[in-house]
Amino acid sequence: MKKLSVLDTMFLLMDNDEHKMHVLTYFMFEKPAECSKDYMDKLVQEIRDNPWPFPHHRDKVSRSLGSLGLYYWEHDSNMDMNHHVQYIQAPGTGTIKDIRDYTTDYQAESLDYSRPLWELHIIDGLENSNQYAIMLKIHHCGIDGISLMNMLQELFRVDQNDHSNPDMTSKKKQQKTKAKKAHKNNRVNSLQAYLKGLKQVVGDIKAGETMLMPPKGQVPATRFNHIIEPTRSFATVSLSLPDVKLLSKATGGTVNDVVSALIGTGLRRYLESKGEALNKSLYATMPVSLHTDGDMDESNKISMSCYPLASDVKTPSEQICTIQKSTRKAKAEMKSLPQSVIYTLMGTGVITVLSQKIRGVREVNARRMTNVMISNVPSFKETRYYKGSTLLGLYPLSLILDGVGLNITVSSYVDSLDFGLASDKTKAPDIELICDHMKDAMEEMKAEILGEQVNKVKTALDLHTTDHPTSARKEESASAV
Repeated sequence: MKKLSVLDTMFLLMDNDEHKMHVLTYFMFEKPAECSKDYMDKLVQEIRDNPWPFPHHRDKVSRSLGSLGLYYWEHDSNMDMNHHVQYIQAPGTGTIKDIRDYTTDYQAESLDYSRPLWELHIIDGLENSNQYAIMLKIHHCGIDGISLMNMLQELFRVDQNDHSNPDMTSKKKQQKTKAKKAHKNNRVNSLQAYLKGLKQVVGDIKAGETMLMPPKGQVPATRFNHIIEPTRSFATVSLSLPDVKLLSKATGGTVNDVVSALIGTGLRRYLESKGEALNKSLYATMPVSLHTDGDMDESNKISMSCYPLASDVKTPSEQICTIQKSTRKAKAEMKSLPQSVIYTLMGTGVITVLSQKIRGVREVNARRMTNVMISNVPSFKETRYYKGSTLLGLYPLSLILDGVGLNITVSSYVDSLDFGLASDKTKAPDIELICDHMKDAMEEMKAEILGEQVNKVKTALDLHTTDHPTSARKEESASAV
């Protein structure tokens, strides 16, 4: 019996009609050249016989008197793989819009709690007959962004001819051996570090200096800072990763800083088009991974950091520099605190959620919320393949909450940054307009920041190829979803 962690339990308890605590990603593939007519039928059966090895992919959530009412993972000996892996013909004519609309509707459907909490829909019949999609839905109580990417790293191959299945078991055994050795730290030193860190963060909160929560009275209240409805809206956009790297090099910022500026500008323009005047900077919450290098832990290990998007700053270069100062401060604070202190703060949030759930209360203090959740999930810097098919892109759709009704998750793949935007349809029925504003902001940034610097910065990039964001995962990675 493996009990759910406090954070995993929080995601489970928060699930209801309005708050779907599952995350969804759809993967676009190109079929192998000259594949057989029954390629898709064989692929579906292959996945049913060898399901994707998510954490707890053969376990369902249970609780009993023996567990004192606490949730734990229980092996499901009667899994119906026809339920978990479904073969679907694309709706309509199989256009990108059709897939996006299908994704939006599918996101609104709850997972079956009597089964392992995941599903795969394999969608054929797209407008481009050489392509197909795989749509993954999985509950957040059993996975976070880094643990998902650990699995995808093993699932999607560098060699197109490698059709073997991933071996996550051996990797987990290696990680557990390392974890046992690391656990021999001096408990007295750990306790002293915890008390020191707790004192530090309490002092920072009182002084208004912490980046773990938004500053009181500084965040503008927008349409996204209210109670959400069960409906969802969803949009995707892809931007050039090389262009974003050029901008980050030219400004001395990171890829995350540039992405944050693009989102801040796009969101500000969207809200202003709706008649919402903003006299303060918009704020973002970013989930930050607490996984260490090589960590194969299956539980959620994330914290939250808040920072301004500098959306009230006039020029793109100044905006990126302002964001950079805030994100550096947030990283320094996170690095200075023991994980035990961070988990204590997250546990306090769980108690609040549980208390509201028991009382049946849904309330939001808009002034204590941020305006958007931004998640950065690192992906692959080289083309990947699955059973001979070429992975073309992966588009994430994460969860939204009362008070933070907009989630933007970005994943890098080869030379592309793929964004998935999710909201409540009553708050953002035309959410794709945010994407349009982001693309416009990108062109304006390039014109203002790069100009004649393009050739100079390109040369610098050639000399620093190791600066690719996926190779700097530990510094910039954050999980969502």
